[in-house]
Amino acid sequence: MTPTEFAEKWNGSPIVQYRLTSPAAEGLPPAATSALREVGLPEHAEPWLTFREYDAADAQAYYPVGHLANGSLICVEKVTGRLLIIDRDDPDEIWQLNSSLEALYESLVIYNAFIDEVNKRNPRFAADYRIPEGMLGELKRKLTACDPEAMEAKGYWYCEIKVLDDGTL
Repeated sequence: MTPTEFAEKWNGSPIVQYRLTSPAAEGLPPAATSALREVGLPEHAEPWLTFREYDAADAQAYYPVGHLANGSLICVEKVTGRLLIIDRDDPDEIWQLNSSLEALYESLVIYNAFIDEVNKRNPRFAADYRIPEGMLGELKRKLTACDPEAMEAKGYWYCEIKVLDDGTL
């Protein structure tokens, strides 16, 4: 999904554009730089994602763009443009969020639509966590079609589906 398509389809929290003035932003892939400046990322997105611009001082292999609820960093890998999660408690533990910003945009729209539909079909979802029949399989199919890498065992979306399916990792 292109950044422009994402901006048109996103109906969640406000989108924050990144200025990318920090030295740490140097070396980002051109497509990621353009997408973050022109469109950005939502302030908050399910499941448990927060995006914001950091005042990172040093240029590393990763550029932080957000974090999970547990404090783990969401970063753009400068060489590949992949979105990775660096574990807060073990920085050597790295998970893949998405293979690109375009795939992240699409995954966020897919997941947001999933949550909206679950809440329509089961207004008590926030209390009982029951996902209507067939919806989880459809979510898995859509996320896999969007970004097969993110649905592999070390992928964030794979883990999220696993938790929704049986409550375990």
